[in-house]
Amino acid sequence: DIIPMGVIRGYNGLLSKNFQVMGAKSVCNILKRGGTILFTARCKEFYEKEYQKIGYENCIEAGMDGLVVIGGDGSYNGAKALSELGLPCIGIPGTIDNDIASTEYTIGYDTAMNTVVEMIDKLDDTSQSHHRCSVVEVMGRHAGHVALNTGISCGAIHIITEDIPVSIKAVTDRILEAKEQGKEHFIIVVSEGVGDADEIAKEIKAITGIESRASVLGHVQRGGSPSLRDRVT
Repeated sequence: DIIPMGVIRGYNGLLSKNFQVMGAKSVCNILKRGGTILFTARCKEFYEKEYQKIGYENCIEAGMDGLVVIGGDGSYNGAKALSELGLPCIGIPGTIDNDIASTEYTIGYDTAMNTVVEMIDKLDDTSQSHHRCSVVEVMGRHAGHVALNTGISCGAIHIITEDIPVSIKAVTDRILEAKEQGKEHFIIVVSEGVGDADEIAKEIKAITGIESRASVLGHVQRGGSPSLRDRVT
């Protein structure tokens, strides 16, 4: 019989032999929970061949026939190293950034976007009542998928990502144009890595005279109850 085993805290668990036998009871009621019951952590050591070999040997010693790796770039690099050492690995794309090659969708992406939309809708209420411009920084590393889709969904006046370079002048020109047409509050969605949201807000205020505030949503985007799409996926 196949006995599923969980590795606690990712590649750190491989190095410390922190394994847990998994059964039906261990995964009971996890569909509605965010995060992972196995926990996760970055493991800088696993970038080194010496530690990759230790992780491989620990898997063999534990009787593992293969490894299912859920994650993004770092997780996949580790899986690649273990595969090259002789341990079969299956990669399941799991990252809110949706930036894994050879797949159309990564687990966590939809949940994160729904959280961002909810947060921006709340910020929009304040922007409307105070006639402000809200510059909202969302996650995504160097990929602009979260910013693009949430910006469209929330009616942002402008979306700034690495994929679609735009000058501050183009942003402020669009704001002033919309203001002349009667619009009095504005949402700008910025993908992290493009620039400092607070500095962008200051520049917008200096050029347009419109009160502008920056909001960095941060890790709130990575938690919460999974959306229907992520649960089914």
